[in-house]
Amino acid sequence: MAGTSLALVAINSYAGSWTYRRIGLVDLRSGLLFSAAAVPGSLIAPFIVADVAGDAFRVLFGLLPVGVAALSAVWPLTSREGDTGPKPSAPAAGVARHITSREGDVFDYRFNEPLATSVNLGLGFVSAFFGTGGGFLRTPLLVTVFGFPVRVAVATSVFALTIYATAGAAVHVYLDHVDWYPTVLWAGAGLLVGGQIGARLAARVEASWILRLLTVVLALMGVRLVFEGLVG
Repeated sequence: MAGTSLALVAINSYAGSWTYRRIGLVDLRSGLLFSAAAVPGSLIAPFIVADVAGDAFRVLFGLLPVGVAALSAVWPLTSREGDTGPKPSAPAAGVARHITSREGDVFDYRFNEPLATSVNLGLGFVSAFFGTGGGFLRTPLLVTVFGFPVRVAVATSVFALTIYATAGAAVHVYLDHVDWYPTVLWAGAGLLVGGQIGARLAARVEASWILRLLTVVLALMGVRLVFEGLVG
């Protein structure tokens, strides 16, 4: 199941990443660093996914998105040029980024690049173990903790996911964990179209609403995982 899910995540991320790159919202350097950090975990997880006691780990993992959702819900947001981002509690520090989209939106921000990259070491493992991709955790963390503009965080997360989800899915394919027909064939076709539509909508929707929607999804996913783990 995790292998099939991750294969679909990879297909969806290809569609979204292509569109985000065309719009000009991807922080390319960060995306490459994040994916490089995530690849080792995404390669290891498929080999141990069948040997781990799922229920206990599912409960623990379910608490993670719930916590991130809570952080996203209470973290104060403030308007800034080109987007909405977290209100900093201290002067900006770290490496600087300047991105101008093809629609003329300008994004200037600073963040702790080594720390943001290291977070992805665990996300790569989570991605391949559960077949979730991990972007649903990375995006709110990039926004609330590292100060990324919301649209750039979404686009960069999808771009990074394209690389390491493909690596993890390839290992799942090798281990025969993927249901190619009918699941990947038909669902993948729909995701190729849906991924492009979603990316275009995300580029136009107000950033604060993107973060609110992601917060709700995180909370629901976390509660579901905890429930499934508790009831077995």
